[in-house]
Amino acid sequence: MTYTLAQISRIVQGGLKGNPDAVITDIAEIQNAKKGELSFLSNPKYTKFLETTGAEAILVPKDFKGEFKNLILVENPNYAFSLLIAKFRPRIPLPKPQIDPAASIAKTATVGKDIYIGPNVIIDDHVVIGDKTVLFGNIYIGKESTIGSAAVIYSNVSIYHRCQIGNDVIIHSGVVIGSDGYGFVRTEDGISKIPQEGGVVISDDVEIGANCAIDRGTLGNTVIGKGTKLDNFIQVAHNVKIGQYCFIAAQSGIAGSTQIADGVTIAGQVGIAGHLKVGKGAIIAAQSGISKDVPPGAIMFGYPAQEQSKARREIGNIRSIPDIKERLKIIARELEQLKQGK
Repeated sequence: MTYTLAQISRIVQGGLKGNPDAVITDIAEIQNAKKGELSFLSNPKYTKFLETTGAEAILVPKDFKGEFKNLILVENPNYAFSLLIAKFRPRIPLPKPQIDPAASIAKTATVGKDIYIGPNVIIDDHVVIGDKTVLFGNIYIGKESTIGSAAVIYSNVSIYHRCQIGNDVIIHSGVVIGSDGYGFVRTEDGISKIPQEGGVVISDDVEIGANCAIDRGTLGNTVIGKGTKLDNFIQVAHNVKIGQYCFIAAQSGIAGSTQIADGVTIAGQVGIAGHLKVGKGAIIAAQSGISKDVPPGAIMFGYPAQEQSKARREIGNIRSIPDIKERLKIIARELEQLKQGK
C-alpha cells in the first residue's frame, strides 16, 4: 500500500513542507529509513540522523526549526506515526467468533454474543463474559469473575475468583490477576497467613503487559483506573488504588494500600512503599525509591526519591568531591609552605 505525502498529511492532519506528490511506500525508524519511506522525529537525541537518513519524509513537531526535503508538521509526531503504523502495518486480525470444543465452560457461566474462546480455556461457575470478547487458549477465569465487552485476553492468563475486568481491556500473556496479597503476621508459632478476601477491579480501556501480577485486596478491592497502561513485569500489591490514565513502566512495584492519583507517570524499576499517596500528574524517574507521599505535579528522582532538581544538584555535588579533595590537598600544601617560610 502506498500514499502520497498529500494523502498522509490529511490522515495525520498536519502541515506539509515539500513535494505533495512524493510517494511513501513504507514507514521506518529515522536511523534506518530508506528512499520512499517515512519516519518521525520527536526526541532531540535523534536529530543527528537528519544528516544521514535516507527517508523520503519525516513527521516533526509544529515548532521544528530544522531543514529537510519533505516535512509533515504535526502536534504530536508519536501519535501521528502511530496512525500511520495502522495504515502501513495493519495488525493480524483477531480470530472470528467461535468456541473451541476443547474449552471448558461451567453451566452457570454466562457468555456473551460474538465471542471467541480458544482451546483449553477454563471458565468457572457464575462467570459473566461480555459480547465480542476474545479469550485465547489456556486461560483460567475463576468463580464469580466478570469480563466486559470487547476485551482481549491473550494466552496463559490466570484470573482468580471475584475479579472484575472492564470493557475494551487488553491483558497480555502470563498475567495473574487476583492472587493473594502478601499478608502475614508473626505469631508465637511462626507466621500466620492473613486471609485475602477482597477482589480486583480493572476499569475500562486498561492495558496490562506480559507477566504482571495484580494482587486481590484483603477486604476491599485493588483498583486500576480507566485508561491506565501497565508495562511488563509490574507488581501491584493488595489494596492499591491506581487512578485514571497513568503510565507505569516495566519492573516497577507498588506496595500495599498505596494510592496513585490520575495522570501519574512511573518510569522503569521504581519502588513505591506501602500506605503512601502519589499526587495527580506526578512523574517518578527510573529506579527511584518512593518512601513518603508525593505532592501533585512533583517530579521525583533518586533513592530515596526527592524533588528532581534538588536530587540532581546533590548528585552533581557528590561528583565534585574528588576535585574538591584535590583542591584541599593543594591548599594544605600551600599552607604548610607558608608555615615553613615563617
